[in-house]
Amino acid sequence: MFIPPPLLLLIAVALSYLVSLMFPALGYNDASFTIVGFTLIPVGILLVLWAGNTLRQHKTTTHPRKKPSKLVDAGPYSWSRNPIYLGFLLVSLGTALLFANVLAFVGPIIFFGFISTFIIPFEEDMLRKGFGKSYASYKSRIRRWV
Repeated sequence: MFIPPPLLLLIAVALSYLVSLMFPALGYNDASFTIVGFTLIPVGILLVLWAGNTLRQHKTTTHPRKKPSKLVDAGPYSWSRNPIYLGFLLVSLGTALLFANVLAFVGPIIFFGFISTFIIPFEEDMLRKGFGKSYASYKSRIRRWV
């Protein structure tokens, strides 16, 4: 079963919110976490937009299940193999910080685990099959996340 990554992000944020409501005793009150949260969210969104725009500029798909027509190593793909997922993770972490509850981090943890276990390996296999040595070289130079 395939769950689109943007939907996974929404599920992670909703889960973070729900556990924050269910366990208010595990909340914290620290303005610095709020500042970091309000910083991570727009940074994550900008990263997603930049990465998506980079893929469109190179005329290849942004859909995780469609075969890409080009191996892109420009823009954010020059330092992360998964900048869209990294952006989603930053948004998830930022919202968890804003919910001001220790258990709110369950959302980003589940998002990271699911993407790392089910989505990225599928995409990497598709890239390996489609681009062979070029992808192997790219993978050896560029880290998965940062």
